[in-house]
Amino acid sequence: MIITVFSDLHGDSDKEMEAAFEKSDYVVFLGDGLSKIRGFEYEYPDKFIFVRGNCDLWDETPTRRILDLGGVRILLTHGHEEHVKTGLVWLLREAKEENINVVLFGHTHRAEIQEIEGVLFVNPGSASSSYGGAATAAKITVDGGKYFAEIINFDRI
Repeated sequence: MIITVFSDLHGDSDKEMEAAFEKSDYVVFLGDGLSKIRGFEYEYPDKFIFVRGNCDLWDETPTRRILDLGGVRILLTHGHEEHVKTGLVWLLREAKEENINVVLFGHTHRAEIQEIEGVLFVNPGSASSSYGGAATAAKITVDGGKYFAEIINFDRI
């Protein structure tokens, strides 16, 4: 199973996200720019999973969700409520309490993958190049209860 993860669109093109639907079992959006891509909810109702970010002000979408995909428990959050700009302590505690294997978060605009105490933390970075860096996403592969994450540039989606 392939899950492509985006966050922090902030006004850039959504064409790369649309291309991901063809190559992924699921496309996850972690907030900030939700209004621009909300139509995917209707075009791909079985493939598009999303949460609200701190800049999605008028949207009532939840700010976090827990999924069980292929035997892997995945927490989705934008990260602003868990103060991810100051570290992952809040998220780690929540992951441990909820028996989470993988935490997907955004908000910092910094792509990163790290494992802490057996929990895999993945931030896809920013789906927008408007912040000076390359637009990035993350690809999560789930197979038989095992999982692997990588950061990808939009030209590899």
